[in-house]
Amino acid sequence: MNYAASDTDLSTTTNNEDGSTTTRFFPDGTTRVDYPDGSSMTAYPDNRVLNVSPDGTRTLTDVNGVALDPDTGKPLGSSPPVVEKSPVSEKDLETGAHFISTLLEAAAIVADAETMLVFVEPINAVAMPVAMAIEVWRALEASVRAYSTMAYCYGLMYGALDMGKPKYPEGAYSLDSAETIRDKQAAFEDGIAKASAHLSNGSAGVALRNHVLIRTAFLNSDPHATLNEIWKVLCESEGDDFYAKQFALRWPETGMTEA
Repeated sequence: MNYAASDTDLSTTTNNEDGSTTTRFFPDGTTRVDYPDGSSMTAYPDNRVLNVSPDGTRTLTDVNGVALDPDTGKPLGSSPPVVEKSPVSEKDLETGAHFISTLLEAAAIVADAETMLVFVEPINAVAMPVAMAIEVWRALEASVRAYSTMAYCYGLMYGALDMGKPKYPEGAYSLDSAETIRDKQAAFEDGIAKASAHLSNGSAGVALRNHVLIRTAFLNSDPHATLNEIWKVLCESEGDDFYAKQFALRWPETGMTEA
């Protein structure tokens, strides 16, 4: 048995019966077996094994037998996956530079984001401008205004979720005159048209869609919750506090119900 010393290691060498020699290095525990044909096998403390053939070819494997690069120690044939942060920033969403395609994507963005503060806050009326002149709006009967507001809310949610065009609520209207029903139907169509126009308004429309989807994702991906947030905010901003307090919107079918 021979001892070889260096500045940092000691080694012991044992001659084996098959003509090979086994060298154990201390203190790291590496073991190398040198064979008569010039090949060798080195076992490292982390269970990697380096085999060197007589012609100098080297192969390195890990504890599971996975081939590794002898120079870098990394798996052969593939590079480790590069994990990058999502390229979508809050600015991209707010300016409409990025278009959120689905509620599932919105949920993934919310789950991955730590500073998406603006977009997870409740949607306010600033994000949903009223296109009608305020004088004309105020001149409408409250119940007719409510139908336009209701349609706008459904138009935003249906549009953001790509659910098509909301249908006019079905139900009995025994207390409404034929003229009032026509006015409500016209107001409903007007509200849908406004929502559609706002959502299709270039980057501003994309930003509005993003806001609706991000807020919905934040509210446990519940469109009903977002719908009624928008409904309440708009009713209050339009001075229709009675409707904001007394009524809520149904989902996914259209219509009002007592809050």
